[in-house]
Amino acid sequence: METSFNQIIIQAADNLQKNTPFVMATVLESIGGTPCRSGFKMIVYPDGNFTGTVGGGLIEHKIRAACLEIFTTKENKMLEFELTEAEMGIGMQCGGNAKIFLEYFAPAKTIYLFGAGHLCKSILPILKSLQFHLVVIDNREEYASLEKLPQADKVICKDYLQFAKEFLPAPQDAVIIFTHAHSNDYDILLNICQRKLDITYLGMIASRQKAAENLQQLKNIGISSQQLQYIHTPIGLNIAKTTTQEIAISITAELLAIYNRVTNIKSLTEAQKL
Repeated sequence: METSFNQIIIQAADNLQKNTPFVMATVLESIGGTPCRSGFKMIVYPDGNFTGTVGGGLIEHKIRAACLEIFTTKENKMLEFELTEAEMGIGMQCGGNAKIFLEYFAPAKTIYLFGAGHLCKSILPILKSLQFHLVVIDNREEYASLEKLPQADKVICKDYLQFAKEFLPAPQDAVIIFTHAHSNDYDILLNICQRKLDITYLGMIASRQKAAENLQQLKNIGISSQQLQYIHTPIGLNIAKTTTQEIAISITAELLAIYNRVTNIKSLTEAQKL
Protein backbone atom coordinates (compact mmCIF):
# COMPACT_ATOMS: atom_id res chain seq x y z
CA MET A 1 0.00 0.00 0.00
CA GLU A 2 2.99 2.32 0.70
CA THR A 3 4.14 2.23 -2.94
CA SER A 4 0.61 2.90 -4.17
CA PHE A 5 0.24 5.79 -1.72
CA ASN A 6 3.49 7.33 -2.93
CA GLN A 7 2.39 6.99 -6.54
CA ILE A 8 -0.89 8.77 -5.79
CA ILE A 9 0.94 11.67 -4.12
CA ILE A 10 3.35 11.91 -7.06
CA GLN A 11 0.43 11.85 -9.50
CA ALA A 12 -1.37 14.59 -7.57
CA ALA A 13 1.75 16.76 -7.64
CA ASP A 14 2.09 16.16 -11.37
CA ASN A 15 -1.56 17.14 -11.90
CA LEU A 16 -1.00 20.39 -10.04
CA GLN A 17 2.11 21.12 -12.09
CA LYS A 18 0.20 20.51 -15.33
CA ASN A 19 -2.85 22.45 -14.11
CA THR A 20 -5.07 19.37 -14.46
CA PRO A 21 -8.30 19.37 -12.40
CA PHE A 22 -9.01 16.32 -10.24
CA VAL A 23 -10.79 15.11 -7.12
CA MET A 24 -8.88 13.29 -4.40
CA ALA A 25 -10.86 10.75 -2.36
CA THR A 26 -9.25 9.86 0.97
CA VAL A 27 -10.47 7.30 3.49
CA LEU A 28 -10.37 9.08 6.84
CA GLU A 29 -11.80 6.31 8.99
CA SER A 30 -12.85 2.68 8.59
CA ILE A 31 -14.52 0.60 11.27
CA GLY A 32 -15.27 -3.09 11.14
CA GLY A 33 -15.00 -5.38 8.15
CA THR A 34 -14.80 -2.79 5.40
CA PRO A 35 -12.61 -3.11 2.29
CA CYS A 36 -11.43 0.44 3.01
CA ARG A 37 -8.41 1.26 5.09
CA SER A 38 -7.58 4.62 6.63
CA GLY A 39 -5.29 6.49 4.27
CA PHE A 40 -6.42 4.79 1.05
CA LYS A 41 -6.55 7.36 -1.76
CA MET A 42 -8.04 7.61 -5.22
CA ILE A 43 -7.76 10.35 -7.85
CA VAL A 44 -10.71 10.86 -10.20
CA TYR A 45 -10.63 12.97 -13.38
CA PRO A 46 -13.47 14.81 -15.15
CA ASP A 47 -13.66 12.15 -17.89
CA GLY A 48 -14.24 9.40 -15.32
CA ASN A 49 -10.74 7.93 -15.42
CA PHE A 50 -9.17 7.25 -12.05
CA THR A 51 -6.07 5.97 -10.33
CA GLY A 52 -5.61 4.45 -6.88
CA THR A 53 -8.31 2.83 -4.79
CA VAL A 54 -10.50 3.36 -1.75
CA GLY A 55 -11.27 -0.31 -1.35
CA GLY A 56 -12.93 -1.44 -4.54
CA GLY A 57 -16.40 -2.86 -5.05
CA LEU A 58 -19.68 -1.01 -4.75
CA ILE A 59 -18.35 1.62 -2.35
CA GLU A 60 -15.65 2.63 -4.81
CA HIS A 61 -18.23 2.86 -7.61
CA LYS A 62 -20.36 5.18 -5.48
CA ILE A 63 -17.38 7.32 -4.54
CA ARG A 64 -16.31 7.74 -8.17
CA ALA A 65 -19.84 8.88 -9.04
CA ALA A 66 -19.77 11.38 -6.16
CA CYS A 67 -16.36 12.67 -7.33
CA LEU A 68 -17.73 13.34 -10.82
CA GLU A 69 -20.55 15.41 -9.31
CA ILE A 70 -17.97 17.59 -7.58
CA PHE A 71 -16.61 18.78 -10.93
CA THR A 72 -19.98 20.51 -11.29
CA THR A 73 -20.54 21.68 -7.70
CA LYS A 74 -16.83 22.47 -7.13
CA GLU A 75 -17.35 21.87 -3.41
CA ASN A 76 -15.53 19.42 -1.14
CA LYS A 77 -17.65 16.72 0.45
CA MET A 78 -17.59 14.24 3.32
CA LEU A 79 -19.25 10.86 2.75
CA GLU A 80 -20.18 8.24 5.33
CA PHE A 81 -21.08 4.68 4.37
CA GLU A 82 -22.64 1.79 6.28
CA LEU A 83 -21.45 -1.28 4.44
CA THR A 84 -24.41 -3.52 5.20
CA GLU A 85 -27.59 -4.70 3.56
CA ALA A 86 -29.66 -2.95 6.23
CA GLU A 87 -32.07 -0.17 5.32
CA MET A 88 -29.41 2.50 5.83
CA GLY A 89 -26.66 0.48 4.21
CA ILE A 90 -25.40 0.38 0.63
CA GLY A 91 -26.04 -3.28 -0.09
CA MET A 92 -22.68 -4.77 0.92
CA GLN A 93 -22.32 -7.74 3.25
CA CYS A 94 -18.87 -6.99 4.64
CA GLY A 95 -20.21 -4.79 7.43
CA GLY A 96 -18.56 -1.82 9.07
CA ASN A 97 -18.53 1.91 8.42
CA ALA A 98 -16.32 4.24 6.41
CA LYS A 99 -15.76 7.98 6.19
CA ILE A 100 -14.32 9.35 2.95
CA PHE A 101 -13.32 12.95 2.23
CA LEU A 102 -13.59 14.20 -1.36
CA GLU A 103 -11.36 17.19 -2.11
CA TYR A 104 -11.62 19.20 -5.31
CA PHE A 105 -8.43 20.51 -6.89
CA ALA A 106 -9.48 23.14 -9.41
CA PRO A 107 -7.26 24.24 -12.27
CA ALA A 108 -5.45 27.47 -11.46
CA LYS A 109 -6.61 30.63 -13.15
CA THR A 110 -4.50 30.89 -16.29
CA ILE A 111 -3.28 34.22 -17.61
CA TYR A 112 -2.24 34.30 -21.26
CA LEU A 113 0.32 37.05 -21.79
CA PHE A 114 0.89 38.04 -25.41
CA GLY A 115 4.37 39.54 -25.56
CA ALA A 116 7.57 38.60 -23.72
CA GLY A 117 9.21 42.03 -23.48
CA HIS A 118 10.20 44.22 -20.52
CA LEU A 119 6.66 44.63 -19.23
CA CYS A 120 6.12 40.88 -19.26
CA LYS A 121 9.31 40.38 -17.24
CA SER A 122 8.09 42.94 -14.71
CA ILE A 123 4.60 41.51 -14.24
CA LEU A 124 5.42 37.78 -14.17
CA PRO A 125 6.88 37.74 -10.60
CA ILE A 126 3.86 39.65 -9.29
CA LEU A 127 1.32 37.35 -10.94
CA LYS A 128 3.29 34.26 -9.91
CA SER A 129 3.16 35.36 -6.28
CA LEU A 130 -0.64 35.41 -6.61
CA GLN A 131 -0.72 31.74 -7.70
CA PHE A 132 -1.81 32.32 -11.30
CA HIS A 133 -0.84 29.83 -13.99
CA LEU A 134 1.16 31.86 -16.52
CA VAL A 135 1.43 31.21 -20.26
CA VAL A 136 3.54 33.60 -22.33
CA ILE A 137 3.27 33.81 -26.12
CA ASP A 138 5.79 35.57 -28.36
CA ASN A 139 6.62 35.23 -32.05
CA ARG A 140 10.34 35.92 -31.50
CA GLU A 141 12.58 32.95 -30.68
CA GLU A 142 15.10 35.12 -28.86
CA TYR A 143 12.37 36.26 -26.42
CA ALA A 144 10.23 33.12 -26.06
CA SER A 145 12.40 31.24 -23.59
CA LEU A 146 11.77 29.76 -20.15
CA GLU A 147 15.36 30.60 -19.28
CA LYS A 148 14.59 34.29 -19.79
CA LEU A 149 11.13 34.04 -18.20
CA PRO A 150 11.61 31.59 -15.29
CA GLN A 151 8.39 32.64 -13.52
CA ALA A 152 6.28 31.53 -16.48
CA ASP A 153 4.72 28.08 -16.35
CA LYS A 154 4.86 27.81 -20.12
CA VAL A 155 6.42 29.87 -22.92
CA ILE A 156 5.19 29.42 -26.49
CA CYS A 157 7.00 30.67 -29.58
CA LYS A 158 4.31 31.02 -32.19
CA ASP A 159 2.69 33.53 -34.52
CA TYR A 160 0.45 35.69 -32.33
CA LEU A 161 -2.61 35.56 -34.54
CA GLN A 162 -2.33 31.83 -35.14
CA PHE A 163 -2.24 31.19 -31.40
CA ALA A 164 -5.13 33.61 -30.83
CA LYS A 165 -7.20 31.63 -33.32
CA GLU A 166 -6.47 28.28 -31.68
CA PHE A 167 -6.18 28.63 -27.90
CA LEU A 168 -9.10 27.64 -25.69
CA PRO A 169 -9.12 29.60 -22.45
CA ALA A 170 -11.51 28.69 -19.64
CA PRO A 171 -14.05 31.15 -18.18
CA GLN A 172 -11.81 31.77 -15.15
CA ASP A 173 -8.84 32.75 -17.33
CA ALA A 174 -7.49 36.13 -18.42
CA VAL A 175 -5.70 37.63 -21.43
CA ILE A 176 -3.16 40.46 -21.29
CA ILE A 177 -1.94 41.90 -24.58
CA PHE A 178 1.29 43.91 -24.73
CA THR A 179 3.36 42.80 -27.71
CA HIS A 180 6.19 44.75 -29.38
CA ALA A 181 3.92 46.12 -32.14
CA HIS A 182 0.49 47.69 -31.71
CA SER A 183 -0.71 46.14 -34.97
CA ASN A 184 -0.16 42.76 -33.31
CA ASP A 185 -2.08 43.90 -30.23
CA TYR A 186 -5.10 44.99 -32.23
CA ASP A 187 -5.16 41.84 -34.38
CA ILE A 188 -5.09 39.66 -31.25
CA LEU A 189 -7.84 41.70 -29.61
CA LEU A 190 -9.97 41.60 -32.75
CA ASN A 191 -9.67 37.84 -33.05
CA ILE A 192 -10.60 37.26 -29.41
CA CYS A 193 -13.65 39.50 -29.82
CA GLN A 194 -14.71 37.74 -33.02
CA ARG A 195 -14.41 34.35 -31.35
CA LYS A 196 -16.52 35.63 -28.42
CA LEU A 197 -14.28 33.84 -25.95
CA ASP A 198 -15.71 33.59 -22.45
CA ILE A 199 -12.94 34.83 -20.14
CA THR A 200 -12.81 36.86 -16.93
CA TYR A 201 -10.43 39.61 -18.03
CA LEU A 202 -9.25 41.01 -21.37
CA GLY A 203 -6.78 43.88 -21.36
CA MET A 204 -4.66 45.56 -24.03
CA ILE A 205 -1.97 48.16 -23.59
CA ALA A 206 -2.51 51.38 -25.55
CA SER A 207 -2.48 55.16 -25.24
CA ARG A 208 -5.84 56.79 -24.67
CA GLN A 209 -5.96 57.96 -28.27
CA LYS A 210 -5.02 54.57 -29.71
CA ALA A 211 -7.46 52.79 -27.39
CA ALA A 212 -10.29 55.06 -28.53
CA GLU A 213 -9.41 54.44 -32.17
CA ASN A 214 -9.28 50.67 -31.68
CA LEU A 215 -12.58 50.51 -29.81
CA GLN A 216 -14.21 52.55 -32.58
CA GLN A 217 -12.74 50.19 -35.20
CA LEU A 218 -14.19 47.22 -33.37
CA LYS A 219 -17.55 48.93 -33.12
CA ASN A 220 -17.49 49.77 -36.83
CA ILE A 221 -17.01 46.13 -37.83
CA GLY A 222 -19.89 44.94 -35.67
CA ILE A 223 -18.42 44.06 -32.28
CA SER A 224 -21.29 44.57 -29.87
CA SER A 225 -21.34 47.26 -27.20
CA GLN A 226 -21.72 44.51 -24.62
CA GLN A 227 -18.43 42.95 -25.72
CA LEU A 228 -16.66 46.30 -25.90
CA GLN A 229 -17.49 47.17 -22.30
CA TYR A 230 -15.48 44.18 -21.07
CA ILE A 231 -12.29 45.27 -22.86
CA HIS A 232 -9.80 47.04 -20.60
CA THR A 233 -7.84 49.50 -22.72
CA PRO A 234 -5.92 51.55 -21.80
CA ILE A 235 -4.99 48.73 -19.47
CA GLY A 236 -4.61 49.09 -15.72
CA LEU A 237 -5.68 51.38 -12.92
CA ASN A 238 -4.90 55.07 -13.07
CA ILE A 239 -1.92 55.40 -10.70
CA ALA A 240 0.05 57.86 -12.86
CA LYS A 241 2.30 55.00 -13.87
CA THR A 242 5.53 55.64 -15.78
CA THR A 243 7.94 52.71 -15.26
CA THR A 244 7.41 49.12 -16.36
CA GLN A 245 7.22 48.08 -12.70
CA GLU A 246 4.47 50.61 -12.01
CA ILE A 247 2.57 49.57 -15.13
CA ALA A 248 2.84 45.93 -14.02
CA ILE A 249 1.38 46.82 -10.61
CA SER A 250 -1.36 48.89 -12.27
CA ILE A 251 -2.38 46.00 -14.54
CA THR A 252 -2.31 43.50 -11.67
CA ALA A 253 -4.45 45.77 -9.50
CA GLU A 254 -7.11 46.07 -12.21
CA LEU A 255 -6.99 42.32 -12.86
CA LEU A 256 -7.53 41.56 -9.17
CA ALA A 257 -10.36 44.08 -8.96
CA ILE A 258 -12.15 42.25 -11.77
CA TYR A 259 -11.53 38.82 -10.23
CA ASN A 260 -12.72 40.07 -6.86
CA ARG A 261 -15.83 41.63 -8.45
CA VAL A 262 -15.10 45.19 -7.40
CA THR A 263 -17.82 47.28 -9.01
CA ASN A 264 -16.40 50.78 -8.64
CA ILE A 265 -12.80 50.74 -9.79
CA LYS A 266 -11.16 53.89 -11.08
CA SER A 267 -9.44 52.52 -14.15
CA LEU A 268 -8.06 54.16 -17.25
CA THR A 269 -10.75 52.36 -19.23
CA GLU A 270 -13.41 54.16 -17.19
CA ALA A 271 -11.59 57.47 -17.63
CA GLN A 272 -11.59 56.82 -21.38
CA LYS A 273 -15.39 56.72 -21.37
CA LEU A 274 -15.77 60.13 -19.69
